Amino acid sequence: MFAYVNGAMLDETSAAVPVFDHGVTVGDGVFETIAVRHGTAYSVTLHLARLVRSAAGLGLPRPDLDELHRAVGMTITANPGIGHGALRVTYTSGSGTVGSARGGKGATTVIAARELPPYSPVGT
Repeated sequence: MFAYVNGAMLDETSAAVPVFDHGVTVGDGVFETIAVRHGTAYSVTLHLARLVRSAAGLGLPRPDLDELHRAVGMTITANPGIGHGALRVTYTSGSGTVGSARGGKGATTVIAARELPPYSPVGT
């Protein structure tokens, strides 16, 4: 699978974020999970609008919605054949210090794709 990381499409095995990214160290970020069915991402506009609202609630820099829409499309294109899966859109405050203060070096954006087993209610 391929993942979008800060403007680049990378093989997920080589995709990386810095170890002091505040999404990793202090959970300073937001995410959305977007359903993918037969190569189509669903309700993208609604999910990305909620991500922007959530980011504002944490005082994160405003994500570029146009870029996020392009990145979702790029990620779907780079991962053809997902019959039943999801995209995880993660947006963090980026690299910072070892404490809770933000580093001010720019946000981190990651969009990763994953094939998932179809939902099966318990007991069926």
